[in-house]
Amino acid sequence: MDCEAAKRFFSEQKIEFEDKNVEDYWNREELVQKYGQLLTPTIIIDDEKILGFGINREKIVKLLKLKSK
Repeated sequence: MDCEAAKRFFSEQKIEFEDKNVEDYWNREELVQKYGQLLTPTIIIDDEKILGFGINREKIVKLLKLKSK
């Protein structure tokens, strides 16, 4: 549900993003290798790792320099 909310948010803001499904073995392995854990959604903005969307929405808004609603 958090993943869907994140995708909807980025789409509404017209922000391009790369969606990688962790049900795919290679995507899951890449996430664990790069970031040391498997939590979704894992959002990377300017090399900053953000785990989860809902609880980090304001942080994401600030990092992307968007107007808060």
